[in-house]
Amino acid sequence: MSKSDITNKEDIKTFVNAFYKSMTSEDLVGHVFLDVMQVDWDHHLPKMYDFWEMLLLDGHSYKGTPMQPHLIVNQIVPLTKAHFEHWITLFTQTIDTLFEGPKAEEAKTKAFNIAQTWAYKFDYMNKLDK
Repeated sequence: MSKSDITNKEDIKTFVNAFYKSMTSEDLVGHVFLDVMQVDWDHHLPKMYDFWEMLLLDGHSYKGTPMQPHLIVNQIVPLTKAHFEHWITLFTQTIDTLFEGPKAEEAKTKAFNIAQTWAYKFDYMNKLDK
């Protein structure tokens, strides 16, 4: 069965919802979202829809500073390279399960770049805190 590419906000909602649903409290990233931070999904998911729409479809609805909430999380649970590696693995698996095409590849590339950059920044910050 052929998969379609990411073309609109409904597609973004599909992969964002599936991505977060794939997390469990037993996995490294899910534990932080579900147990430690007890994320309010009604608040978080619409922000993620807007964030990915901005990155992939030139949307203009995203308002926020994505690093700020993660800095707060990092004060509670130090975010490590392992967190970001697991995050990108889950993200890539989700995209590959649902979509294929140039936008799907772009989503994975952008997610990979975010994960790499943030892993480096948080590793550096966490070393400074010691």
